[in-house]
Amino acid sequence: MLRKGPLHLQALEGAPITIGDRTLIPQAQLVTWCRRRGTVTARGFGGSGWACGLLIPKAVIERRSGQERRIPIPDRTAQALMAMAVVGLAIATASALVQVLFCHRGPEREDTRWN
Repeated sequence: MLRKGPLHLQALEGAPITIGDRTLIPQAQLVTWCRRRGTVTARGFGGSGWACGLLIPKAVIERRSGQERRIPIPDRTAQALMAMAVVGLAIATASALVQVLFCHRGPEREDTRWN
């Protein structure tokens, strides 16, 4: 388990599932983010806290006839978000480039719209 401030990362293995001669073991990563606080005074005590968790499936281990194989589970959401970020960055860069190349008014060009 990795603890970095309020962020905790933990690798989990599920209970083995046996089907015939095949055993499947699910693997996941648990990401939790929590804050807690407690106070003790002469007049009493109190506390508060909150937590947020995310369970991310990572792989399935297949054991069959003495062989072990790891079958990864792709994270399609992360792939889609990365693709959207790349496209957004490309559009922003292209728009800035078009603005610099075509919309720049130099000193040799006089704006006559307001005359």
